[in-house]
Amino acid sequence: SSLPGGRVMDKSTTLYTITAAGSLYTAHMLLAPRFYLSQAKIDENFDTIALCRGLGGGIIGLTSMAYMAAKSSSEELKLAALCSGATAFVAWTVNNAYITYTKASLQAKSDLACSAFCLGICTCALAAGK
Repeated sequence: SSLPGGRVMDKSTTLYTITAAGSLYTAHMLLAPRFYLSQAKIDENFDTIALCRGLGGGIIGLTSMAYMAAKSSSEELKLAALCSGATAFVAWTVNNAYITYTKASLQAKSDLACSAFCLGICTCALAAGK
């Protein structure tokens, strides 16, 4: 991803950034689903809490892939993790944009900002090829 001054963030730094964001998001979904739901203006019940925790499980899977790839010397693994992340972030960004447009909440706006940021850095790292 491009940084001020024309520098480009390398794949490992991008993957570590995604690891940090994913770790925070996972903790939020697994440990505080009620807070997430209240901020998103979604009814809190057994099903919605279980759904949040299930999403947290998926997020931690992508996060662990990003972390392992960041620590690896394998360029192919880094590429696979960035492509996998970009795919998920495209879906999340489109979904979050729709939710923000139809049911604006602080959580929807935060989700959109996070997914768009992560999509952007994945795309820049992939385009830079470094």
